[in-house]
Amino acid sequence: IANSAFFRVAAYQLRRRSATTAFQWVKGHSGISGNEEADKLAKEGAHKDHPDQIDLSIPPNFNLQGAKLSAVTQRIAYRTLRHQLSPRSPPRKTTTRTISRVQDGLEDLTGSRETPKQLWLSCRNPNFRPLIKQFLFKATQQAYRIGDSWSPIPGYQDRAICPTCEDSSDNLDHILLECLSPARRIVWLLAADIWPANYGPWPTLNYGALLGCGKLSFPLNNEEQNGMTDRRNNEPPRAAKRNPGASRLLQILVSESLYLIWVLRCERVIQDRNHSPSSIQSRWRNAINRRLQIDRVTASKIKRTPQAADRVKATWQ
Repeated sequence: IANSAFFRVAAYQLRRRSATTAFQWVKGHSGISGNEEADKLAKEGAHKDHPDQIDLSIPPNFNLQGAKLSAVTQRIAYRTLRHQLSPRSPPRKTTTRTISRVQDGLEDLTGSRETPKQLWLSCRNPNFRPLIKQFLFKATQQAYRIGDSWSPIPGYQDRAICPTCEDSSDNLDHILLECLSPARRIVWLLAADIWPANYGPWPTLNYGALLGCGKLSFPLNNEEQNGMTDRRNNEPPRAAKRNPGASRLLQILVSESLYLIWVLRCERVIQDRNHSPSSIQSRWRNAINRRLQIDRVTASKIKRTPQAADRVKATWQ
């Protein structure tokens, strides 16, 4: 389990009490003051430059080790061995810079600063198709040889320049947000056009928000609610309630669109293929329809639970 050392100490503190301790589940982000303050303190601690020194010592008679054999799976056993035996290498500088850009971009758009761990987990967002998960993970790691990565290689410096714009480095942020190719412009126009009008205008997405699209939530920016007081009673207003259906729809539209832009770019640059505006529109619609069909099949044939059906309805209604 993540943070297992802290859970062990918490279990020790509970076991040493003579009284019985009871737990009650409360819904998160629903205006409960204790839950909101706990989230606030947790974020403050996660963003500290230096962690607090906490006493994690446990007396031997309270320090239970191991796990029940009946509960151990092969996955749990392998993860435990990797955690105990494999040294963790420091992250690459390029990856650290990318994570920082994603944090800044999401904070500008959502008002919330995510931790690096949360961003890595967002690459595995269950709302994304496997190919998109791989793309986001590799893009965050800067594993694709594009743009400036060609500049130091003798004889290949010309590949660093975008063949469409001819005056810009062909980096990923340029491909997704700045390139003059019709594919990029058409795909984002189609995404903006399908976005429901009652949710407001299509958001202005930055590079960090694209790579961190697994953490996008609606409404995007609560700056007005958080920075102003309620004129009627001169009290700070409540934070806007998150809309799970709109958030999921936004994540799907952004992820499918940026991945299609990447695929079309690779076909255009590597395979020397030309895409007509009609073919671009057709491929984008097919991608969104395929994603809708996956949701329908999952909710009606695979999971077949009220929760799965409600999730699909809230997303696509």
